[in-house]
Amino acid sequence: MIWTRRSSTAMVCRSVCLPFTVTLGFTVAPQGQPGTQVPNPVATIRMSLEHAKVMAIILRKQLKQFEEQLGQPVALPPQVYQQLGVSPKEDW
Repeated sequence: MIWTRRSSTAMVCRSVCLPFTVTLGFTVAPQGQPGTQVPNPVATIRMSLEHAKVMAIILRKQLKQFEEQLGQPVALPPQVYQQLGVSPKEDW
């Protein structure tokens, strides 16, 4: 998944699930012609599958609480849902 801001960089998050480990890798890449810019690693997070599941539950709960306080959902472009193959109603 690639997140972009209105700046000249893109934040990239890649995840890998193996039988005993989940790895999240975060990189920042300058915008430019595809394949011409080398991504700069920012962080790599490794955890057990159990820890990853607990973290996902906690993060979802906190985001839901924030949306309730805000009084509206955090908006995502439709392309994000399409790229992830998820539905905002069924998967959130």
